Amino acid sequence: MASWRSRRRLWLIPLTLMPSAAFAQTESSDGADQFAAADSAAGEDDIIITARKRAEAERLQDVPISATVLNETQYEAIFPVDVRDLAALAPNVKIQGSALAGLSNLIIRGTGVVGSLPSDAPAVGIFHNGVFLGTQYASLQDTFDIESIEILRGPQGTLQGRNVTGGAVLYRTKRPGDDFGFDLEGVLGNHGRGDLSLAVEGPVAEGAIAARLVALYRHNDGWFHNLVTDDPIGGYTTNLLRGTIVARPAPGLSFTLIGERYRQDGDGQVVIGNTAPGTLPYNAGYRRPKDKWDVILDSPGTYDIKVDSATLEANWDVGPGVFTSITGFRDTFNFSDIDTDGTPFRGLNQSVLFDANQFSEELRFAAQVGSWLNFTVGAYYFDYEHQFREGRTIVNDSTIFASGNSVHQRAKAVFGEADISLPYNLTATVGGRYTRESITARSRAFGGCPLPATSDPNRYRILTLPCDLGPKDTVKFSDFSPKFGLSWKPNLQHLVYATVSRGFRSGGFSLRGNNLPPPYNEERVTAFELGYKGSWLDDRFRMNLALFHNDFDDLQRTIIFVTQQRTGNAAKARIQGAELELSFEPVERLVLSGALGYTDADFQSFVGLDVTGDFIPDPELAKLLEFHHVPKFDGNANVTYTLAVSRDVLADVRVAANYQSKVFLDVANTLSQSGFVLFDASLALRSENSGWKVAIFGKNLANRYYRYAAVQGAIFGLPEWSGAPRTFGIQLSYAY
Repeated sequence: MASWRSRRRLWLIPLTLMPSAAFAQTESSDGADQFAAADSAAGEDDIIITARKRAEAERLQDVPISATVLNETQYEAIFPVDVRDLAALAPNVKIQGSALAGLSNLIIRGTGVVGSLPSDAPAVGIFHNGVFLGTQYASLQDTFDIESIEILRGPQGTLQGRNVTGGAVLYRTKRPGDDFGFDLEGVLGNHGRGDLSLAVEGPVAEGAIAARLVALYRHNDGWFHNLVTDDPIGGYTTNLLRGTIVARPAPGLSFTLIGERYRQDGDGQVVIGNTAPGTLPYNAGYRRPKDKWDVILDSPGTYDIKVDSATLEANWDVGPGVFTSITGFRDTFNFSDIDTDGTPFRGLNQSVLFDANQFSEELRFAAQVGSWLNFTVGAYYFDYEHQFREGRTIVNDSTIFASGNSVHQRAKAVFGEADISLPYNLTATVGGRYTRESITARSRAFGGCPLPATSDPNRYRILTLPCDLGPKDTVKFSDFSPKFGLSWKPNLQHLVYATVSRGFRSGGFSLRGNNLPPPYNEERVTAFELGYKGSWLDDRFRMNLALFHNDFDDLQRTIIFVTQQRTGNAAKARIQGAELELSFEPVERLVLSGALGYTDADFQSFVGLDVTGDFIPDPELAKLLEFHHVPKFDGNANVTYTLAVSRDVLADVRVAANYQSKVFLDVANTLSQSGFVLFDASLALRSENSGWKVAIFGKNLANRYYRYAAVQGAIFGLPEWSGAPRTFGIQLSYAY
């Protein structure tokens, strides 16, 4: 098993910050799926990509899309915890938490969702083993036991579907091998961190059935210090259990069944309060950096996340091509109770209960016809529904409000994409996707859901009482998203491409603390991209460059003001920019890599936003605003070096820096975070033959305080949410 020991060119293990120009290959233990053809599609030093759903995996450098692709070894080299760690690996990609635990806010190329409205459709899709996650809630999961990750930048509507106008993140968990083996890993770190994971795999029926079982326990005391109680705050505990069975009943036929049980609970999402001068400390952690950020909260809050999922993937190689079926089910529960005001008295507390389930089915056929045609066609069905309750208590629970809503969503689609070979090493790409969708919703405003008959300190009970959500309304959408592209590959080392594509993001109803409003329209984008991928010096130097221009109609904006959030079609916009990725190996075992992203986002019109605070919309002022949560520049730089300590022991040294320029944190541009740099480093000793590994690592070594979210116009102070301070730890692992 010990997959990291079986990698070729082990000196490349530390390469992480420039993965799209890396030299590693993703391996497969799953004979009948797309990864099975990796060795025939790519050479020893190539990255493969499966995002285009072709019959055989493709070399990343041959594919005319902007993507960052990592295998297990590359991803593990940054000592990740959850999806947020991916943001350091690709330009123009921002992944962060939300005001509620477990929610992810993803932005790629200036397009994404910021906030926690349950009715907001994603703009960046997360795909877990080929299954699209229909909600932000409980999507900020642990990325444990990952085989590969593909981060796609720009609209991906043709093959990935709706709600990917910004891009998509595809991650695939590890599959079992045909030999018995196990991995054991433990981590100890500051802030009370303690992890323990175990993976066991092997044959159940020789040559026909293989299985893999993994378990993870992760704990952290939290990196905040509550000045009110003199206790650590922000801790959590994660438990994950995943089983994978691969059956090959006949040549060319395989079934992969993956079942997962995920549990996480802990303190509520910690708010750092900006209180009035002369009262209590304002962001003591910022003014006086130390091991933990100081906060002043009357209650630590609590949250509980439960996710159960099952995926069945079937692949049938019929000779001319491959039939693939991916069936997915996911049940999500998320309860959060947080001290929203960030003060030492009970000013404003928020409780949320979210319960959702989804079912999806994708059936496709992919084939290579001679040397002139490579195509994929398919059909897709998606069914999703959720129930949402929210309670808010003000001033020592003297005033209590409860609200709720429900959504039922169905989508059907047919799609196809083909590469057609032309003379002079040209290839034309033609594709399209037709989607029909319906959304049915009900909603009850704050105060419309019943409360306990007597005072109840358990706010959870507020959310579990039956509530009449009122009349329902249904809105329907249909969309055709085409794609056209032309690429030129004069030789194996160089690729030039140009594409134009359309994408759309679902419309719907803005649901949170209000009665059912009229629906808003879908968001549409027309995207243009010009790119180049090249390598020199026997692949020791690689450069990938992409220029993009996106035009948006009916751009959806979520506006947060005091205790309310609302989403609507507010704007027309233009987003354009560039991405540069470089990797250079000047001498053997030394790799220098880096990436730079630039985003220029402008509103062409912006209606309905009150900029001056007089409760009157200011369209002329609003269109001058900058996009919030979208930095103009971001980038990373990385140095990795592997040296031989002895005949059997290698040392991997990695130093990395990640940069983000100034970013606004609210729509009205009143709150901002200045630019900052985060520094990471690690040192790992590993045996080439014995399977053991010891590593020490540190993140945010300069202990830089930075905010990733803040609320404008709050009743009590100015709540904000921060990233982690300095963290470090030691990792011990053994693979057999």
